[in-house]
Amino acid sequence: MENGTRKIFAVFSALILALCVAVAATGCGHKDILGRDKRMRTVTGYTEEELRLMDGYLRHSAGAEVSLYKTEYNPEPLYKGVAEDVCLIPDDAEISGAGYVRYSAYFMFEKSGPRRLEVEGADDAVITVTYNELHTEPYSGDMKFDANVFYKINVAYSLRKNTEFSFRADSPYKISVNYPSFGGVTSREISPVADIHLRDPNIMRGPDGFFYMTGTNDPADWHNTKEIHVYKSAELSEWEDLGAVWVFEKDATWQKDILTDGSSPIWAPELHYIRGTYYICYSLGWGSMSGAVLRSTSGLPEGPYVSTSDAPVFDYIDSTFFVEDNGKVYGIWSDGLIAEMNGDMSGFKGEVRRLKSKSGNYVGFEGCYLLKIDGLYYLCSSTYGIHYDENGKPYRSYDSYYAVSDKLFGPYSERRLLMAYGGHNNLFFAGDGRLFTTAFYGKNFSERPAVAELEITGDGLLRLKD
Repeated sequence: MENGTRKIFAVFSALILALCVAVAATGCGHKDILGRDKRMRTVTGYTEEELRLMDGYLRHSAGAEVSLYKTEYNPEPLYKGVAEDVCLIPDDAEISGAGYVRYSAYFMFEKSGPRRLEVEGADDAVITVTYNELHTEPYSGDMKFDANVFYKINVAYSLRKNTEFSFRADSPYKISVNYPSFGGVTSREISPVADIHLRDPNIMRGPDGFFYMTGTNDPADWHNTKEIHVYKSAELSEWEDLGAVWVFEKDATWQKDILTDGSSPIWAPELHYIRGTYYICYSLGWGSMSGAVLRSTSGLPEGPYVSTSDAPVFDYIDSTFFVEDNGKVYGIWSDGLIAEMNGDMSGFKGEVRRLKSKSGNYVGFEGCYLLKIDGLYYLCSSTYGIHYDENGKPYRSYDSYYAVSDKLFGPYSERRLLMAYGGHNNLFFAGDGRLFTTAFYGKNFSERPAVAELEITGDGLLRLKD
């Protein structure tokens, strides 16, 4: 930001961050989104502390990413930097030879409703809005934006000699180069519970009272993970390897037709006890990017297991199961896709829907997990977050996030940071009622399974227990 022009900064920094109570289930700005339940309205809105943290985050990340190109069709930019606002060119940018410019920033408006966005001085300006990092659609004047929610907005146009450009919106806004993570709050120190080279750890408590853990398991090559192991523990400390319950070379059939490049990336297996037996959902990575289901024929976690289908069940990675109070079983995968499973767990019997907030934003881009606690649905997911240390230096980590709703299909709250470094996690209860999350990264370790105890606040939010 120091390199950008400064004529907007005084106005920009004086914008007041409006506080509102009611984000999650249907977005901020609608105080009646969950009827008259005051507790639920509090659950779904950013807290005052979170908004304060967000302001702190913006002191470091405020601005828009700007890229200059020779033409609209050149893939590589001549310059890439940060501007204080859209349509401003940083002082250090060399614009000679540049004929096209693109801006990208996360906008947070002070007012909810349709927003009028426009660029003056550029007839060919194109404005788009990106949801979930992957889905981009053209901006239209009737698009509704919720206050205090960040939306990724992109602006592009051709540069013309001696032309002044300016960007306008009909609501005050703040902008961030990165998707804010509530001030970059770091997690307290945690330690691995086992010296096992494991990613994506999933821990569940079986009906026998023992804990069982699965995960992406291979110390040598994540392209060839080959085996699914199940580990058993009485107290989340000492873990017994029950062995490889499914081995690609020995047990794969149709899976070998899916993975034809010689690799065997078997990722993120999860063990679930459903309808009197154990099921494992797992991912086929890289070129396939799909998922399938195994069923224990013995009713035991160590199997043996057989496939429930002769083709992929899920069309992307990171699948999980959720059992509703009425006994219906749902498969959840990717960044929040959900569908009811059929009786033999070989496919779906209902339509595929997507779990998201009213704003359309995501919780994470992979690694979903869903747990219902006291009538509230807690949806976890993982993504890469940008944080700032005590010196204001940015760092990037693979984090665990969550969102809350009082309805299975949402809409959910805007995401909250559960644990920096946590990665692909799941939530589970111990026999004494304590709630835990898994993790496989920390500030001082990586790719080892860890757990951290959580507590639920009076507002229904999650936080690491001191």
